Order: sequence, then C-alpha cells, then structure tokens
Amino acid sequence: MSNPGSSGRLRRNGRLRHSRAAAWMLSHSAGTVKPFIELAKAQFTALQLPARSRELVILTVAEYIETTFVAAQHNPMSQAAGVDERTRQLIRSRQLDDAELSPHDSALLRFTAEIVQHPRIADDVFDTARQFLSERELVEALQVIGYYWTFGRIFTVPA
Repeated sequence: MSNPGSSGRLRRNGRLRHSRAAAWMLSHSAGTVKPFIELAKAQFTALQLPARSRELVILTVAEYIETTFVAAQHNPMSQAAGVDERTRQLIRSRQLDDAELSPHDSALLRFTAEIVQHPRIADDVFDTARQFLSERELVEALQVIGYYWTFGRIFTVPA
C-alpha cells in the first residue's frame, strides 16, 4: 500500500489530517483493525453511559490530545446527543469548572481531562466523578477515553 501522506495532500504540519490517512495508518496492523472497529461499534451500542456523556468525553479527549479531526467528527454527533454550543465552547477553552456547566458535566469533563493528562487521577476529581457516575459508567467512560485517546493519536503522530 502506498503512503497517502507522502504526497503532502494528506499532511499538514507533519500531521495526518483525515480518515483516509487514518485507514492507512491502521492498515499497518491488519490483525488489529477488525477488533478496533468492533470496539468503536461497542462505544455506540453497548454502553449504559448516556450518549450525551459519551460525546462530552470524546470532545474533551479530542481537546486535550489536540486532534481536530475527532472534534470535527463529533461536533454534530454531540449536538444530536444534546450537547449545546456553549458547552462545546467551554470544552474547547478548557473551562471545565465554569459555573455554566452542570455539576454532573463539570465532574465528567474534569475526570476525562485528568485521565488524559496524568497517569493517576487525583482523589478529589475521582471522588467528585463518583458522586455523579455509577461504577459501570466510570468504567465505560474510561473505555471511551482510552479508545479515543488511541484513535486521536493516529492523527497526531506523524506517519
């Protein structure tokens, strides 16, 4: 398979910039592509974590790992799931403690950002998240965070 990024059309500032390039990157590990896609499907069909919460997590991961592709893909999906534009703006500006956010949303966003930024989550951030999320929702949020961190890195690591 030829490198779609080699022509320069699919690269911008040394970074892959759209889904064709992602498919090319994933093709380097053919044995993991099908399970990776199946895991993506599970993120939308098998979770008890509400769709709105899932989209808040995805947008926060996209912001903190600096992948505009994932954010662009999920902006309309998050809107359909009930995330308003002001909340998306607060995520983009990393204002996760803003008083305009509900306590639930702030706890979920802070939990997500903390997981992405640090190897261990601060006790107070985890304790606050536990006030709003069930044990299952916490685990599912972690799975969504991990999946989109991995997926997003495909767009931030040069080919």
